[in-house]
Amino acid sequence: MSQTLIVILERAKEKMDVQKSRKTDFLYILIAVAMAAGAAILIGFPDPDIGLFAALGFMGIALMMAIYVTPSLGADVLIIAIFTNISDELTNRGFPSLIKPLVGVVALAIFVKYFQTGRGATAGSGKTARVEFFLFLLFAATAASFVVADNKDRAMTAILDIGKDIVILYCILYALRSPQVWKRSVWVVVGVTTFLCLLGAYQYFTGRFDSDLFGMASVKFDSVVEGSSTRLGGPINAPNMWGQTVVAVMAIAAFRLFHERSKVTKLVVAGLLGLMMLETLNTYSRGAYLALGVVALLIMFVFEKRINRLAALTAVGLFVLSVPFWPATYRERLVSLSILTPSSNNEFAVYQDSSLRGRSSEMLAGIEMFKANPIIGVGAGNYKNNYQSYSQLLGIELRAEERDAHSLYLQILAETGVLGFIAFAGVIGALFIALGKARQAADADLHLHDWLPWLNAMQVSLIAYLVAATFLHGAYIRYFWILVALTLAAIQITYDLLEERQQKPLIGNRF
Repeated sequence: MSQTLIVILERAKEKMDVQKSRKTDFLYILIAVAMAAGAAILIGFPDPDIGLFAALGFMGIALMMAIYVTPSLGADVLIIAIFTNISDELTNRGFPSLIKPLVGVVALAIFVKYFQTGRGATAGSGKTARVEFFLFLLFAATAASFVVADNKDRAMTAILDIGKDIVILYCILYALRSPQVWKRSVWVVVGVTTFLCLLGAYQYFTGRFDSDLFGMASVKFDSVVEGSSTRLGGPINAPNMWGQTVVAVMAIAAFRLFHERSKVTKLVVAGLLGLMMLETLNTYSRGAYLALGVVALLIMFVFEKRINRLAALTAVGLFVLSVPFWPATYRERLVSLSILTPSSNNEFAVYQDSSLRGRSSEMLAGIEMFKANPIIGVGAGNYKNNYQSYSQLLGIELRAEERDAHSLYLQILAETGVLGFIAFAGVIGALFIALGKARQAADADLHLHDWLPWLNAMQVSLIAYLVAATFLHGAYIRYFWILVALTLAAIQITYDLLEERQQKPLIGNRF
């Protein structure tokens, strides 16, 4: 009885604190609005430089206050900024870099919020400790590789990038503390990706590939198949990596198609998936195609038990039979993967394809770099400037320019050695173990069955990205770290929900 009374008093105190906090938050909102209005006025200042920087300063303060009031807003702002690649686009147009100061503003606002409110670790915080340990080990291995790097500038850029990604990860982790705000941020990911795919669809149907729509819908002119030279590259002008990212987001949206209760929402999700499918096909990324196939198989045969296995097999059969009726460009790109299978006529069939020949050279060069520098690698970001010296020894292709590893795993081995690879593998292994335990815990609690599909979606999304990463390097790995951050937040929320469920019986039906 006394324990029940204690819980009731604690809940009453929490309500009073919330009401007091809301009054303070309202004041901050008013100040934020005033700051934003001041920024709008300053943009028209006679001296454009002074006006611009003063406006940015006011906007930064306004944003910090808004995030202080609603920390999840910080997560959404970072997600939008990263997925649209707005910082790089502004930098290319001569403006100052946006992402680093933005990360600083968001991180500071969230830190101040939780310092003042006293909200620290939750029930689920300890469940992700191993992932965080390996994450910092990866940062340490990346930083240590600076010592052996030939190009110190590239190494420092790589070190700063992973440091920035870790800060962003923690911003998202601390900002998303409830299932409601977490789901909203996931929908932000799906929504912004769909918007970017919509721009690509506009280009595809109108044929207006000459405009990149303010950098949000780039096009790479690369004749990977006969009759087509336009590959959609999204906001990063890298069709392969963009296709990889879109497929990972498609995995999340696909689960909503099965588990949303509203038929209208299901219909909307089906439309979103259609746009993302069109975008993926027009990236002409074989790695993305392969990842998409893995996603479909995992959903039909592993994660969605409600799907009839006979119906799933029938769907797979119909898909295979439909391939000959696809547009020639898609069909040719997909069928080109068959060159990887053993050929009785030509044991060197892989080298018939110039792209695959180049990939082979780049991957083998990465292996040679690792063999020559097994402990700490050639230095973070230094694969490119070491490629030519190793590729010449292989003699597979003759190209004078710098190249990328075209495999995230070989890139990590080559640049940071076995130390970096163990750390990265530790992050992935610990993440999947923690996610698996969270899924089991949610599955065992009837009240969390609606939460379970979200956990499943994150697991399939991560798998999709990592499958494609076998053939793609980590130039835009920031997208992957966003998925990792959302997954870590989901794991912590799972245990927080379980803890909340255990406390509720103590106070009966009153709370």
